[in-house]
Amino acid sequence: MMPARLSVLFRATGAALATAGALALALLMAPAAHADTLYGAVATDEAHNKLYWELPETSTKEAEDAALAKCNKAGGKGCKSVTSFSDSCVAFSRNSRNDLFWGASVSAEVAAKKAIRTCTNDSADGKCKLAAMPLCVGPGYSEADLKAPDTATPAQLEALSAKLDTRGYWGSVAEKESGDLTYADGYPTEKEAIDALLGWEDCKGCRKVLSYTDSCVGMSWAKGSKGRGTGFTALNPDPVAARNEARATCNAKSGGQACVAMVRCSGRAYISGYKGEDEKAD
Repeated sequence: MMPARLSVLFRATGAALATAGALALALLMAPAAHADTLYGAVATDEAHNKLYWELPETSTKEAEDAALAKCNKAGGKGCKSVTSFSDSCVAFSRNSRNDLFWGASVSAEVAAKKAIRTCTNDSADGKCKLAAMPLCVGPGYSEADLKAPDTATPAQLEALSAKLDTRGYWGSVAEKESGDLTYADGYPTEKEAIDALLGWEDCKGCRKVLSYTDSCVGMSWAKGSKGRGTGFTALNPDPVAARNEARATCNAKSGGQACVAMVRCSGRAYISGYKGEDEKAD
């Protein structure tokens, strides 16, 4: 569970200093460095629908107050402070249930990677996306890093999310003793997709037909057909094409019987839905 308030502070160490004199000098200079520290803070509404951030500020309290004020001004319900940070970056991702997960680092991309990794580890179906580009504050960050959260498009957010998401999205198709085709999709590994399907109680006597990832599988069969070998499949990244190709194969091999078809897709590109996902075989 994410804490109500996370304070992320990074400080330089004196490990590389060669002499005690140099270390003493560094300690004497520390107050001046602290005075120049810049702060940021993030707030969200109670449903985690949107993030509100404010940076740079000269203190944690100023940053938190400003982020909360921004949330309230925008009409957020139950606004609450999520995190404050300084001289670093934080990133947030969310899953299909709208749960928020965070990552922190002095590197913008590492912060985003941590946010995605934590989300996928704690979300059964994966389906994690960055809620915003990494938020960075302090010296040493490029203008592009600082502006990214305000200027990034949904496509750019998804591109970075996909780059950092190492979870697999595997599907499998099996044939029952009756000849009916059954499927499972969205599993992290090929083995899990196959084992889950063959292990289902209603899949008695099932045998694997195929496994797939980053693609769609069309499944088709003639109405009223029974017995093994009466179902047909086709793989294609396009869900409409996969469904149509499976139907065409069935029509060609079923002796003129009317064929029905359906489609399932498994892969990062399909986690937000695809054409035919909720349609029954027809």
